[in-house]
Formats: sequence, C-alpha cells, structure tokens
Amino acid sequence: APGKTPEEVEQKLLKAVPDKYLRHAHHWLILHGRYVCKARNPDCANCIVRDLCAFKGKTA
Repeated sequence: APGKTPEEVEQKLLKAVPDKYLRHAHHWLILHGRYVCKARNPDCANCIVRDLCAFKGKTA
C-alpha cells in the first residue's frame, strides 16, 4: 500500500487485509518480500499477487 508515512501504509493495509488474516499478514508480507518480491530481482512470474501489483518494471 502506498503512503507517505508508516502509519498511513498501516492504515491502508488494515483496510485491505481481511480480519481473519491480520494475525499472520505481517509475517506473510515479510516472507513474500524476502523470497518473491526482491528489490534487485523480483520473481514476478511466481508472484501470487501480480495482478494487484502496481510495479511498472514487472518481469513477467
């Protein structure tokens, strides 16, 4: 979620993530960034949220 401050991003994510997933969402986002959406070499072909992604430099 885009935002100018961490609090703004947090509020947008809280609105977007269903309540039943909130407990695990933080951990899932960290793992997604570590193994799929890497800054230097994103693995867009294996990304399960690529249809929701606004990254202009998608690799797949």
